[in-house]
Amino acid sequence: MERKKKENAKEAAKLKWMRRFFSVAGNIAPNTTIRILVKLLYTPTKRSLKPVHIECLEKAETFKFEVDEFRNPKRKLKLTCYSWGKGDKTVLLVHGWDARAADFYKMIPVLVEQGYKVIAFDGPGHGTSEGDRSNLVDFKEIMYEFIKNKIGVPYAIIGHSMGGGAATYLLMDYDIQIKRLVTIAIPTISKKFFDGMFAMMKIPVRTQRVFYKSMAEEFGEPIEKYNLITRKEPIKAEQILMVYDEEEDVVPYKDIKDFLSTHPEIKPFNIKGVGHYRIIKNKQVIDEVVRFLK
Repeated sequence: MERKKKENAKEAAKLKWMRRFFSVAGNIAPNTTIRILVKLLYTPTKRSLKPVHIECLEKAETFKFEVDEFRNPKRKLKLTCYSWGKGDKTVLLVHGWDARAADFYKMIPVLVEQGYKVIAFDGPGHGTSEGDRSNLVDFKEIMYEFIKNKIGVPYAIIGHSMGGGAATYLLMDYDIQIKRLVTIAIPTISKKFFDGMFAMMKIPVRTQRVFYKSMAEEFGEPIEKYNLITRKEPIKAEQILMVYDEEEDVVPYKDIKDFLSTHPEIKPFNIKGVGHYRIIKNKQVIDEVVRFLK
């Protein structure tokens, strides 16, 4: 308990310092502030392996897959990839931000027991993969290359948080058709994530405008494209399950409701009180996913 208090106090002090810095620097030197922001927002935190992660990975076959660094084809990155089981139907798992493939450690053995071949990868800068930065668009493009050049079209994709959002955009933007898509606690409006971060860090409005402009130039498309509620393209999966917790504090429940209202073909599964990160470990969620995949 005491350790947790110290960690919370440290984070609070860090946030207070960041607010002071960005509120001043954003007005004085917006371009320099943008470079710092980009590094901060696109650099995932490396997290140490827990015994449950190690046990899960020890049962996997490990292989590498080479990709271009995001918008920098001159630099190649090797992603660490994993495979469990020998089933005829492949399920691709896609983790979220600041996460890793082994975070699905509760779900993987259940899927293998059900006869599926399970494949996953650590995104750039995540887990043991190379790289130091990434983003949702990067994940989407990597999935396309991974499917096209390595594993073939899977029977199902299961994505958590940013990984689930990236999988949904993949099936909107590319000519890939799968049988089942499971999204778990996914953000439906990407811009809201950045708006929330900017509000928390007190980023001046002028700096926000410069950030979004530079982001559109780098990505080759505006961030407004990554809004599932306003996108009209079909999601190319025969059946879709959307798992969410209406009480969680990362993805606004209103956004989930608005998205579902525009996609009546999606099966919703609401489980309350488990939270954004624990949801992929919840037994009820895993049982529902298994039922849905059949």
